[in-house]
Amino acid sequence: MRRLFLPLLVGAALILAQGALVIAQGAPSLAEAPRTSAPTPITGAGGAGPVVGADTIVDPAAYRLDGSAGLAHLSSISATRSLSNVAASTASATAAVQRPANPAYSYPVRWGTPVSGTFGEVSSSWPRGHAGIDFDGSTGDPIYAATDGRVQYATYNYGGYGNLVMIMRKDGTQTRYAHLDKITVDKGDRVRAGDLIGTMGSTGDSSGAHLHFEVRVGVGLTPTNPPGLWTGSRPGLPAKPPAWACRSYGGC
Repeated sequence: MRRLFLPLLVGAALILAQGALVIAQGAPSLAEAPRTSAPTPITGAGGAGPVVGADTIVDPAAYRLDGSAGLAHLSSISATRSLSNVAASTASATAAVQRPANPAYSYPVRWGTPVSGTFGEVSSSWPRGHAGIDFDGSTGDPIYAATDGRVQYATYNYGGYGNLVMIMRKDGTQTRYAHLDKITVDKGDRVRAGDLIGTMGSTGDSSGAHLHFEVRVGVGLTPTNPPGLWTGSRPGLPAKPPAWACRSYGGC
């Protein structure tokens, strides 16, 4: 029995002696590990560890993540990942808000298309006052329905409009799209706001590629200011026709 017990005691003594030597010498920590550069230390509790970016790869074999430096290192990784997740979620939410699934009204051209003629302007071309607004662009630019409704007219008009589409909404709001190069809908079609109805052109009484866009309301289909569909107090609903339009075009 003594022969077996004595070797065990000797072995235990050797293990304890090795442990004491390691403690006396001190094990390397993250803060003491060799670095190829001198990164800016992170601030706050524990702040002796390096700043960790989104692309930093932590090699657990190279560092012992113990002590305050190791905790700070791990915290910075978590913080970076959390911020990335928040940014991604915010971007997705913003995109959803900017792209309504079924808008009740829409812009008839691409955003940023310049306006060359405003509502109510008087000139040799519009002696009674301009009944709509003109958007300048290039032949072939897409034209979209500004409201839901049924297509009333979709053919060439010899009164100066050229290729013309007219859409009537249930509430009596009529939108007109003139001087089109091509028409992609037919009379009787039901369309929704944002649907492609044609392409920009310069047909009819026109000196260059543009869209002449009108909004008409009431029994007499009197022209009213088109931007009211997007910027009025009740977006999607047209404004009341101004007095000059009632005098010039009647129907009020």
